[in-house]
Parts: sequence; structure tokens; C-alpha cells
Amino acid sequence: MPRPPQETTAWVAGRIAEATDATGTKVTSPFTFRVNRKGLPSFEVLVLSVAKVTDEVLDPLLTDAPSTSFVVNVPKNGIWTESGIAAARSHDCAFGGIGELMSALHQKLDDVSAFVKKENAFVERGLDQHDNVSHFDQEYDRVYTVHRPGMKSLRVVLLNEYELTAEHVRTARTNYGSFDIVLMTNPNGTATKDALDTAKAMQISILSWRRFLGRLGSR
Repeated sequence: MPRPPQETTAWVAGRIAEATDATGTKVTSPFTFRVNRKGLPSFEVLVLSVAKVTDEVLDPLLTDAPSTSFVVNVPKNGIWTESGIAAARSHDCAFGGIGELMSALHQKLDDVSAFVKKENAFVERGLDQHDNVSHFDQEYDRVYTVHRPGMKSLRVVLLNEYELTAEHVRTARTNYGSFDIVLMTNPNGTATKDALDTAKAMQISILSWRRFLGRLGSR
């Protein structure tokens, strides 16, 4: 039986209250709580517990909670869709899971809404600086379509596993549909032989960051 929203919110607030960078939390509605910090502004968090975050889910909640700075989705394998990301950004909110909310606290940002997950920020900076990339679209929290002048666009999935397995590749295909490349964003990550064989059968390349940058310049 699904946990009522107020219980989920209280549970997340309790976890955040234990963080060393928070002096306390206070539940302010069934979906929101406030985080208090020493020497830094307090901020409001909106809590979701859905498999896929879309604008249809998020827009009404953010309209009712306009002071929200961060939207946290609880399920570890929850997916942020393009429309959900756009909704968060249109309301000037950062977004992510509990781990990202913890990171935002540890970074001690005055304005938590400016938080961007390091993994995505690193990839986007690299794409912005690459001569063979005209622009890119973020379709999901872990999926980008990279557009290259005079060359085929590439659909890329970011996976941060230490040991990338065939099951990770299959799950990404189920969650996100067809794609061209798995970009391994864990600098110490490796792919198992089964993962490589599965990807090859699907005509997918599994690439490290360095090999990915090289791939962007080839047809």
C-alpha cells in the first residue's frame, strides 16, 4: 500500500534533519517541508514519490507551493522526464533525488534553486565546449540528444555504475527507448563482457568520457 504523502514528506524531512548542514526541518504541508541552515537562508522542499516526474504531476503542486526551491523525488529509480524538468525550471526549482538534495546542502549554496547535479553539469560543460556539437536537448535526467553540424544526432544515456552490467543496459533501453551511446560517467567504472555483448547486439556503443569526446567528431 502506498505511503500517504504526509508520511513520505515527514520521512524525507527526518532524513534531512540528520544532515550535518541542516539545523532542523519543519513540515509545512503534506508535500512540503522547510530546511533551516546555520548562517544560510532556509529553503522549501517539495516531495514527490512517483515513477516518472512529468509536468502534469509537478505543475499543480508547484503552483500551490510557489516558494519551493528544490523538488525531490523519492524513488531511487525514479525518472525525470523532459516535461518534468521543464516544469521544475520554469518554477525556478532545482530537482533530483535525496542524494542530490544532500549534495545541495553540502555545497552550502545561498540559493539552493541554483543547484545542478555534478554529473550533468560536467557533461553539459563538455558538450558546450566541443567544436562538433551545435546544441543538445535533455530528454530525461539521464538522456541527451546531441546535435552535430553536418552529422547524425546522437542519443546518449548517462550511466554512473561502478560495474556496468547487461541488466543496466537493458533497463536503460526499457526506461528510455532506443539510443546510440551509453556514456559511463563514473571515472572508475567498467563494463562487463555481457554488457558489451548486449550493447553490441542492440547496436549501442558503451564509451568512457574520453572515447565519447572522440566519437562526437566521427560519423
